[in-house]
Amino acid sequence: MQVLLKTVLPVGVRHLLKRWFRQPVCYERPKIPVQGYEVLWGEVPGEPNHGWQVPDVAKRQLAAFTPILEQMRAGKMREDFSALVEAISLTQMDNPLVVEVGCGSAWNKEVMGKFSNARVRYVGLDYGVEMLKTARTTYPGIATLVGDAAELPFRNGSIDILVSGTLLMHLMSYRKAIEESRRVSRRWCIFHTVPLLQTRETTVLRKDAYGQPTLEIIFNNAELHAIFTANSLRVCAAIDSLPYDLQPVLGEPTVTKTFVCEVMD
Repeated sequence: MQVLLKTVLPVGVRHLLKRWFRQPVCYERPKIPVQGYEVLWGEVPGEPNHGWQVPDVAKRQLAAFTPILEQMRAGKMREDFSALVEAISLTQMDNPLVVEVGCGSAWNKEVMGKFSNARVRYVGLDYGVEMLKTARTTYPGIATLVGDAAELPFRNGSIDILVSGTLLMHLMSYRKAIEESRRVSRRWCIFHTVPLLQTRETTVLRKDAYGQPTLEIIFNNAELHAIFTANSLRVCAAIDSLPYDLQPVLGEPTVTKTFVCEVMD
């Protein structure tokens, strides 16, 4: 695990990590509730999402995903899992270094390991310490580190595939996060399960997630593509992901897509 991280981390960060490591197909999907959403009008500059740092959130999230993962192991893949496997396959890379930003409890490592035809070297990054504790308990030996999506602790062009794991929707700094994803990626960026609108402008919502208030961004599709283009990212595929229709809240249908973006020189 430490050898894997040495390939992507600056020297100063690697010294800190040395100290840190010494310390101890048909998915049965419930309907998505649409109550409890609050539309936040205007800009919400820098409003934090500290709820993801609360220790109990990691436990609640893992409890919610346990039956989903059990169904996956039985061969019933949820749509977002299938979308990620397809996205990795489309890169046509074998044994790539994959860093998932916003990895949570790192279940996507299991998804890619079980169902992708490609071998991958996986590193999970999250800013939630409790999330990573859960990841290391669930998947012993996994390579993980704490980090901020808007200030990634990796060298330029050091990662084969950067996966933004259902993360953009919770980041008010999403523009910077996309820029950082492009900076550290050598070849591919995958933005996984991004909620989209077609006509309405990008809209910020507030809701509860695993018992904590959180922000959620629903992106205008054209605006998001413009941000990709501005960062020299070419969208090669937009794969249907988890159904997520907030029409009762926003007045138009919403969907989620997993974007496979190639880094352009």
